[in-house]
Amino acid sequence: MLLLNRTLIKMAKGLWGWILTITGLKLVTLVGMTYFVRTISAYLGNLDSPAMGPMETKSAVFSALIAALVMLAAELLTGEAEYRCTAKARQSLRTQIFSKTLELDVGNIEKIGPVSAITSSVDGVESMQIYYSEYLPGLFYCLIAPIYLFFQMYPYSHAAATVLFFVSITLMPINNVFRKHIEVLKTDYWNSLEDLTGYYLESVQGLSTLKLFNQDERRTEGLQKKSDDFNHKVMSMMMVNFRSFLLTDGLIYGAVTAAFLIACVQLGQGRISFSSALTVLMLAFGFFGSIRQLMGATHSALAGIAAAEKVADLLAIDTTRPYLPNTPAEKAPFPGISLRDISYAYEGRKASLSHIDMEIPRGKTTALVGLSGCGKSTAAGMLMKFFDPETGKIYLDGRDYTSFTPEELRKNIVMVPQTVNLFSGTLAENLRMAAPAASDEELIRVLSDVHLKGWLDEQPHGLNTDVGDAGGRLSGGQRQKVGIARALLCHTEYIIFDEATSSVDMESEREIWHCIGELATTKTLIIISHRLSTIRSADKIYVMSEGKVAGCGTHDTLIKKDGLYRKLVEEQNALENQEREDESDV
Repeated sequence: MLLLNRTLIKMAKGLWGWILTITGLKLVTLVGMTYFVRTISAYLGNLDSPAMGPMETKSAVFSALIAALVMLAAELLTGEAEYRCTAKARQSLRTQIFSKTLELDVGNIEKIGPVSAITSSVDGVESMQIYYSEYLPGLFYCLIAPIYLFFQMYPYSHAAATVLFFVSITLMPINNVFRKHIEVLKTDYWNSLEDLTGYYLESVQGLSTLKLFNQDERRTEGLQKKSDDFNHKVMSMMMVNFRSFLLTDGLIYGAVTAAFLIACVQLGQGRISFSSALTVLMLAFGFFGSIRQLMGATHSALAGIAAAEKVADLLAIDTTRPYLPNTPAEKAPFPGISLRDISYAYEGRKASLSHIDMEIPRGKTTALVGLSGCGKSTAAGMLMKFFDPETGKIYLDGRDYTSFTPEELRKNIVMVPQTVNLFSGTLAENLRMAAPAASDEELIRVLSDVHLKGWLDEQPHGLNTDVGDAGGRLSGGQRQKVGIARALLCHTEYIIFDEATSSVDMESEREIWHCIGELATTKTLIIISHRLSTIRSADKIYVMSEGKVAGCGTHDTLIKKDGLYRKLVEEQNALENQEREDESDV
């Protein structure tokens, strides 16, 4: 039952006051209970005594009443303290987990996965908070209570006190045998819960796809199997818990019975008084209260410890970033962004970038093209400082990237990703993520820049229009335009468009590219696009292949060479011509 988890103890900052308060209140209740027992036993044992008069009766009743009120007050305060400790623990744990999650870069987010983050911050915290509000106070209380009761009972019956104390200290090692088995089951339980949660989440997110291919019934069967597996894990734990409680209760009631028999024998032999025998009997039932409380908290705390293992993996991720603010700037800085001998590989994969060199001139439009998986988006993520290069250097207007914090850097460069993420709430709230102090006039201006002003005028609530869950009330094209408008509110010099039109219809794509064309006159653009016809006018085009730069130049320069770029353009032209022929036939 001795569960001292390093991760949970490390995360207990700010909770120790409540933990010790709960322990202290439990001890107050114990002292009150002991005083109450001694008072009642003395009164009942002396009822037939000639010295027992009205004054003695009133004194006994008054003393018992005071003890009962103290116990009641302590119990009420214990409940309040446990509630406040629970609330504080939930807040503290979720803050630590969420803060750590926000520190993760793209590679580490992929490593832990969204399901692990959800189960850690929701189900995990619910299990872990019991460790602070119930288990640790119960453990401290359990270490003190049997010793206190032993010395309270010893003057009345040495033998009974010794038997009860001996059994109480043997219950911990006995329960540890069950605990080790439950620990394994708890880990299996937690893994099964995470698997079930992930499967259910995927099912909900992909419901339309499942319906489309008539796979919803098959998916339901899979969900049922995982639910049955999770239920089996729960029942296995309950069975071990039942056996543990059965053995423990047997020993407890056996010890209480033994103490009762000892007291009866000693009473019959005249070695103790009737009031002493009553004291032994009444204290015997309270002797194991602390043990039983700890046992109940132990089985609940095991789930928290299993969850803490997941949280420990999350907290152990190194999120430190190279930061050298005093790095001197280049003497002859390149006016723009330069990448020099950059290499990077995601964990467990081959290199995404291999010794690449690029120069992105300020005030110009630079495009990155190539086959899927060639490293374009990795280069864009590197420019955004989502992760750091394994080798090489990146410079912004002559300043080494390591001299910027990610927050400082992103005041100069922003990205419009392939899929823009919007959040539940209003249009204005989503836009003000980029500029919290932006006025309504500024929001309307950027929406006008991305050709959403006409749509906005049609909305009854204007900027307060609810975009729905994850922007579900907007079309794909509208979400992308809102993403561009949000980027414009950052007022950065550099804007990256990473396949910003790959998931929109043709009309929205034309409008977005028209908007991008207008931005090219005032901003420095880095464009990643699968539609090569849209980047013909770029000032510089980098052709990438297998993480390396396979070519560089303008469209006219590259098309004259018999290289990858020319091949890609010819293939895409042929495909587009075929599409136009098919449309004309229809």
